[in-house]
Amino acid sequence: MDKRQFLAAGIGASLAAGNALAQTPPKRPGTDDLGRTGREKPKPIPRGKAKTTKMWLTPPCWPNAISVEPGKGFWVQEQRHDSEIAKAWLLDFKTGKVLHEVRTNCKDCSGMTWGDGYIWSGANGASVRNPPDPPINGIFQTDMNSKQISWRQLPFGPKNNGGSCHGMGWQDGKIWAYANRMEAIIRIDSKSWQTDIIWPVTREVKRLHGITYDKGIVWQVCGTQDPNRGGYEGYTPGLVKYDAMTGKVLQIIDFVPGSCDIHDVIVVDNQLYGVDAGEHPGWPIDKKYERPGFPELNSPSGGYVFKIDLI
Repeated sequence: MDKRQFLAAGIGASLAAGNALAQTPPKRPGTDDLGRTGREKPKPIPRGKAKTTKMWLTPPCWPNAISVEPGKGFWVQEQRHDSEIAKAWLLDFKTGKVLHEVRTNCKDCSGMTWGDGYIWSGANGASVRNPPDPPINGIFQTDMNSKQISWRQLPFGPKNNGGSCHGMGWQDGKIWAYANRMEAIIRIDSKSWQTDIIWPVTREVKRLHGITYDKGIVWQVCGTQDPNRGGYEGYTPGLVKYDAMTGKVLQIIDFVPGSCDIHDVIVVDNQLYGVDAGEHPGWPIDKKYERPGFPELNSPSGGYVFKIDLI
């Protein structure tokens, strides 16, 4: 190609580009360069209903967390405000009979999961009476002989206080946790303690609490209190269903009136289950809910493990 041919080719290319730009349709008034108006409304979140069926009572306590050891039974762990040893029990699926007991150093347990042969307990240490400064938070790893294997803080915080945990789940060596300080759900590798997933919880509902993981889904406990009616009678418990990889809210489930108050959730063979600690913040203690051996309760389903059926 000589100089004259080179220049001609360049002029031709420029003209072609100019023609292409000239053919681009003009922007519509009120839109940006990509044609967006900024007025698009998000699609409403699908809502569903569920009912609960009581199964059996846990050992006397405030049972604030539930998990499962496949093929063996449910694990339930108690919440305490007195800084004493917090127990976890393996309970028979059908009868609730105690099959095994583990003692942990977790304070005010507000989430737990079973995985790799250990109990992993999430602390909410600021809720014990006269907590130290900083409070005892983090995740406690305990073996089946009640020996503490590790105690580590939730990521992205001070070394001695990563904030409290209000729910945990297990996925093939990774721990899902609801990190209260960040108002986010995170996934942590149980060995390296590296976080590989983090997304914010929804603002569409209130009182977010326990979580679990199942087949690409994270379920989280939620609930709404009627501002004009306190206590159990004015409360609607529920669940949020998230896409585990993105945090997208797929559905919100409201429990029908008369359902159990839920504090934590687990899925076993496609069936949802919950547990009611019987100690709901802000609710008055009611003597009609008393049970022998249990601490004071403020819910008619306090202490129960129950089935959850979508309807």
